[in-house]
Amino acid sequence: MKHLLRKLTRTRSSPHSSASRPQGWSLRRRLLLTVMGTSIGLWLVSLSIVVSVAWHATGDVLDDALEEGARLVLMLDPQETSPGSNTTGTGLNRDEALKLRMYYQLVAADGRVLLRGDDTPKTAFLPQAKHKQITTVWIDDELWRVYVRPGAGGVTAQVGQPMEERLELLEDMAENLAWPVLGLLALLGLSSWFLIRRLMRPLEDTAKRINSKSPDDLTPVEGGHPPRELQPMLDALNALMARLSSALESERRFTSDAAHELRTPLAGLRMRVQLIERELQLPDAHLQQLRADLDRCTALVESLLALTRLEPQAEPLKRETVDLNQILDNLSPSLSSESVHMERALAVTHLQAAPVLLSSALRNLIGNAIRYGGAGVRVRIETTRRHDGGVRLAVQDNGPGVPLEQRSRLGERFFRVLGTGQAGNGLGLSIVARIAALHNARLSFEDGLDSQGLSVILDFPPR
Repeated sequence: MKHLLRKLTRTRSSPHSSASRPQGWSLRRRLLLTVMGTSIGLWLVSLSIVVSVAWHATGDVLDDALEEGARLVLMLDPQETSPGSNTTGTGLNRDEALKLRMYYQLVAADGRVLLRGDDTPKTAFLPQAKHKQITTVWIDDELWRVYVRPGAGGVTAQVGQPMEERLELLEDMAENLAWPVLGLLALLGLSSWFLIRRLMRPLEDTAKRINSKSPDDLTPVEGGHPPRELQPMLDALNALMARLSSALESERRFTSDAAHELRTPLAGLRMRVQLIERELQLPDAHLQQLRADLDRCTALVESLLALTRLEPQAEPLKRETVDLNQILDNLSPSLSSESVHMERALAVTHLQAAPVLLSSALRNLIGNAIRYGGAGVRVRIETTRRHDGGVRLAVQDNGPGVPLEQRSRLGERFFRVLGTGQAGNGLGLSIVARIAALHNARLSFEDGLDSQGLSVILDFPPR
């Protein structure tokens, strides 16, 4: 289960899987579109109401102006036709009346136009009008608003205004309001985006906390002070992680107990095989093979115990300054051989790490290089300082190496490269991978010495 969890986590975090996963819809974008769409819709409704109110209010004011204009038109003398004369019998100056920009007519009782203003239609607005009224009529394919005021002798004053002029007033009003309204909408959009982004920050912070967790960290996600709607999700996630942690702990305890219990019978079996060999007083191929199988089973049990001890613990890893030369000197007696050429190229001799774990990792790496490299293999332990201040530790050999397509599986539990002719249980590099993870180091594989063999690289982060 633990191995499956790590594999799923690697798959989740790989760029290929995230690129192939379809992108979901954005809650922030939908909220912004909803707020802006609702605001614009309400603004259009309110605009229509304002325009309607303004239209009626402006119409009333203009109708009052038409009524006042009709009163003034009745003061004009229809007999005044001489261009040189500027006064009427009533004392009203005709030029002053024309300056009012009124479309007026003095209409006789029989419908003849006695007097009209400039740009006023030649035909009467309402030829048969006898009473005071205000109405809308079509004259020469143009819509007019007309006010009729009766005078003496059946003469009526008819003052009109093209409806197009009234519409132009509304258009001018709309043009004057357009830029301020657009500015307010833009300000609304920016403020909504900022506020929604700020209100959605708890979700982003919680996602960062979850994403920062390693596959081995199953502690509850602390949300600080999450919103009320987010708390049930955090509670469900923490409950799931608690159940998963309990299951993994049971698996780890079972593996540890089983491996520990297997050590005693395996040691007893090996001792009995040795006693049988002594009683026969001659080597037997079957007994030798049985002893080799028992040694392999014992190594497997020891590896399982080592992996169990490397499982995540509550307390953090204790590190100290480690002398690499001293560790290699301690490992040399058990790993050195006449057919193996060991080399050291330690540009960095001290490293911040757990001594026991680092020694175990080097023992596995050097042991694998010797076991799979064959007679006369060269093994080189090299350290360099990276440009970011970290340390690169590499164990290189010039053996047969590992095919490029199989290197991605190195480090998986019980994976072994076929065709090597060497016995093993496929847990050595798993132990190294676990030790690297505990040190926050990156494990990678490249070509070995002289462009052959294998190079196992541990990149330790800066101090």
